[in-house]
Amino acid sequence: MKRLAFQAVALLTLVACDEPTSPAAPRSPQADVALGPSSRYTITDIGTLGGAFTQVSRINEKGQVVGGSTTSSGDLHAFLWTQGSGMIDLGTLLGSTGSFAWGIDDRGDVAGEVDLPSGDTRAVLWTADHKIQDLGTLGGPSALALGINNGGEVVGFSTPVAGGPTHGFVWTAQGGMVDAGTFNGTNTRLRTIDNSGATGAGSGNLASGGNSRAVLWNPTTGFQDLGNLGEAPSFAARINGRGQVVGFSSTALVGCCHAFLWTKATGMVDLGTLNGPGGLADAFDITDNGQVTGSTTTTADPNNSHAYVWSQTAGMQQLPDLPGEIDSGGLGINDVGQIIGFADAPDGSTHGVLWTPMR
Repeated sequence: MKRLAFQAVALLTLVACDEPTSPAAPRSPQADVALGPSSRYTITDIGTLGGAFTQVSRINEKGQVVGGSTTSSGDLHAFLWTQGSGMIDLGTLLGSTGSFAWGIDDRGDVAGEVDLPSGDTRAVLWTADHKIQDLGTLGGPSALALGINNGGEVVGFSTPVAGGPTHGFVWTAQGGMVDAGTFNGTNTRLRTIDNSGATGAGSGNLASGGNSRAVLWNPTTGFQDLGNLGEAPSFAARINGRGQVVGFSSTALVGCCHAFLWTKATGMVDLGTLNGPGGLADAFDITDNGQVTGSTTTTADPNNSHAYVWSQTAGMQQLPDLPGEIDSGGLGINDVGQIIGFADAPDGSTHGVLWTPMR
């Protein structure tokens, strides 16, 4: 499953029906298998900046999408896409070689990275009027912003010293970049933070050079190990307003990876796949009502990934394919059920896609 494995490894090495909005009585989530693609969605190719590659990363409640796309010259640039305006190039800092947008809040502020000729990266913020701000570092040469909440808090990771471990950070306009610390004294990365600013999630290494573990973070108690599904590594991708965390973990049976949902009541629960325990799956986003999206292998196509949507009531359902695609995956979902992801074509191009639920 070429593409799903690529997603999982890339992020780890960066060191469907509505549920009630009120919490139900604690019980283990079930990964009920849907037998075919859901027909309740339309699918839209959001285009490119002129090249052959588009990778989306996040969608907000207004339906604005961010990510990175290649230009006609082959450079990767951060973009903002809307239904009305299409894809807008967010540009780079002077002297940088490329950029990528990782997060967007509901105001339209965008967090991401720019790549410098030295090979270092800098965390940046694009404001809703498309101005770009360098957020600095924790003292070393690199930083990367991976998420932003509706309070304007940006999270990511930075190196306090060149060649040293990465530390998660929280940045605010008032306080600048603040070190979130480390997990066991080694690398940590914050990818997501809830809108209250009280809890974040991401990954941390068990020991120097050791495997990554999904972690929860808050400013008072620091980092908490969320465990794994039987085998390291694990990675937390998103936390919602109810404290539910999704991500993916290796298992003893298949290696990397199966999707998980973690709650304080249930711990880490395997969401399964669409072709049984021997299949593969990841999870990249969760809404406040508990819908999850990611990639999974299927019985019909066990060697490639396909995008899915999961809920407690409906289980895991495959999303429709872009015509001609060879694999796909879900990467973001908002509370109205719009889902973003990728679709790979036989010619080697990668398309950013939007699945919209039919009403």
